[in-house]
Amino acid sequence: MATQFAPLTPHKLKDELLTHPLMLSIGSLSLSTFMSRSIYGMIDWRPVLICVASDILAIGMDHYFDQEPMQLYALKTGNSEMTAIFKQAKVLLFSSAALLLFALAVSPPWTWLMVTIFFGPAFIWDFKLLIFGGKRQQKKARQSDEKPAQKAFSIKRIPGMKAVLIGIIRGCGTFAIVNSILARSLPVASSGPSIWNPTQIIIWSTINRACHAVMADVRDFHEDWEKQVPTIPVLLKSVFRTKVLLSAIHLLTTVLYSYNPYIVFASLYATVLVWFLNENSPRGLYRLSFHSQTLTALLYGGVEAAKWYTSYQMM
Repeated sequence: MATQFAPLTPHKLKDELLTHPLMLSIGSLSLSTFMSRSIYGMIDWRPVLICVASDILAIGMDHYFDQEPMQLYALKTGNSEMTAIFKQAKVLLFSSAALLLFALAVSPPWTWLMVTIFFGPAFIWDFKLLIFGGKRQQKKARQSDEKPAQKAFSIKRIPGMKAVLIGIIRGCGTFAIVNSILARSLPVASSGPSIWNPTQIIIWSTINRACHAVMADVRDFHEDWEKQVPTIPVLLKSVFRTKVLLSAIHLLTTVLYSYNPYIVFASLYATVLVWFLNENSPRGLYRLSFHSQTLTALLYGGVEAAKWYTSYQMM
């Protein structure tokens, strides 16, 4: 039975195509800046711009193609407000692509390779890479006068792997981009003892991003269950079981890095949101979960600024 098309409101459409990609790109902005400063002791605009532009492109393209029925609806009904939103989304995507190419043009070749390896899958996230449905299905369809069912393979539909891949792309990928530019010109910052090191940040970031991806699947549980999208909540057949799993992972992270108050803060913050949010919570509230690292980066920056100011006053 075909699902009835329900058009979005202009406000909702704008959120999907413009607000959501921009809001999530703030996470890439903060994480790439944080990695640059905490590991290498400086901030370079190139990895930051590459990460932000790639984020907008990947999320924006995914949402833009998802809303193709809405675009057809807007054109068919002559809805100028919706048409304008699609035009703005195109401008956002093309400008992000231009900025990405500009940043890559002044970056080492190694950066191009890292972008291809880690961010490449995000750009083809929901593309139908393989289509299944051979002659047997076509024969059955002809006999029953039905449209032949075809199954498509896409990265997004790998059972249970969506969150893991997002964690790797956002955690390992962000570090790979930063490292590809700064490692050759600057050694790892070693001005005195530090609670941060590259391995720790990579592991924490990957876990944090993967857990948020699962939370996003909790948000979409009803829709994914209906379509049988193989996300972790759907595979576990329960939002509650998913929350228990996420809490255990955050607890393990807290124990593993108990000496780092920033990671402990981020893990506890994420755990609270695991139980505060559910499949019926407003979409906007889930951005609080995504930005746990953003808050941590801001906290770290505030503490470092306070230390600098104190030392400056004592001079």
